[in-house]
This record gives sequence, structure tokens and C-alpha cells, in this order.
Amino acid sequence: MKRWLIALLVVAVLVVGGWIWQSPRYTLWQMKHAAEARDVDALATHVDFDAVRASVKEQLSGQMRGSSEGGGVLGALVRAGIADTVVDAAVSREGIRFIFAAAPLAESERPTPIKLKASEMRYRRVALDHFELTRSDGAALVFRLRGLRWTLVDVRLPPGVLH
Repeated sequence: MKRWLIALLVVAVLVVGGWIWQSPRYTLWQMKHAAEARDVDALATHVDFDAVRASVKEQLSGQMRGSSEGGGVLGALVRAGIADTVVDAAVSREGIRFIFAAAPLAESERPTPIKLKASEMRYRRVALDHFELTRSDGAALVFRLRGLRWTLVDVRLPPGVLH
């Protein structure tokens, strides 16, 4: 009886450990397929829009504080206080869909200005409850484990995005 209990415990630990280790890739696969199927509801279940919007707004404000005039159109929007509205529109269900769709969305009604594509990024495990998709220029999509679900909680912009 004791051996069966130990064997069951070992199997449970292996299953849970395997799920924790491989579930980020499964989540990314789900997000990619939801984006390509235009299923924004399924995609949105993996995104904390409020956290992502707040992070992007803070990053833009921080970069403007650290730079003089300049920053092109985006810098002008930040200075004019319009950037919050632009970020709210960009960090939306449809905006996130453009990041995760692997193929060009030819039937899309408007061209996408988003140059951040998950398919062009590298997977990097940071901790058991944290992984990132990173790009060589410093851009990153940051995911956290919340309960049993991986959630996109931050979009890190590349340094100097306003220049």
C-alpha cells in the first residue's frame, strides 16, 4: 500500500511539473490559433488588458521624461496627452490579435501599425510563474501564471521607441 501511495505521489509531481514547464508553449499555441481564427474572445482570456495598458502608458511617460523634445509623432502625442487614448485603442482585443497572428491578415480592413510579432520573438523562462517572449531590440511580451492560466501582463517596448 505504501509503495502505491509513493508511486502515485511521484506521478502527480511529474504531471504537475510537466504541466508547469510545458503549459506556456500550449498557451502560446492557443493564442496563435485564436488570433488566426479571429476569435478575439478566446484570445482575450489570456490578456490582462488593464495591466498591459498601464505598463505601456508608464513606459511612454518614462521615456518622454528622459528625453528632450523629439520622439516624432508618438512623442508629440505623449506631450499632448493624447497617448493614453492611443494606447487604450492599441491595447485592445483586436490589437493583441495582430501580435499573435502568425500569417498576414489579408482580409483585415486596415493595415496594422504593430511591428511586434510573437512569431519573431524567442521564448525565455524567467521563473516557474513567469516567462517572456523577447526580441533582440529589447521588446518583450511578459506572461505570469495566474491560477492555472498564463496571462499576458506586460508589453515591454524597446528602449528609445520615441526616437
